[in-house]
Amino acid sequence: MEHTLRQILDKLNKMEANMATKQELAEIKAELEEVKASMVTKQEFEEVKGNMATKQELQEVKANMATKQAVLETNEIVKKLESKIDSHEKLLTLLSHRSLEHEAAISSIRFLLAK
Repeated sequence: MEHTLRQILDKLNKMEANMATKQELAEIKAELEEVKASMVTKQEFEEVKGNMATKQELQEVKANMATKQAVLETNEIVKKLESKIDSHEKLLTLLSHRSLEHEAAISSIRFLLAK
């Protein structure tokens, strides 16, 4: 019987060692209240959720950005081509004038040779 009582006493001592005191419970309760106070409410969560973009909206923005990038790149290419065309037009104008001058010189030479 004494052995059984010691076993029961040992078990009670172990249980007592594992139990929290009233002060520890009060501290845990205070921490829990702090956590509750800092948590967002369902309404706040729904507001945040409502303000977030959907995957589809993000994909649309991404596609729009890609389109804008393509337009910008195309504009750059067009500007370069316009610059080259201007340069080629100037060169063609110069060559046309030289060709006319050479034709005039050739005509003068033919006229002098024909005399």
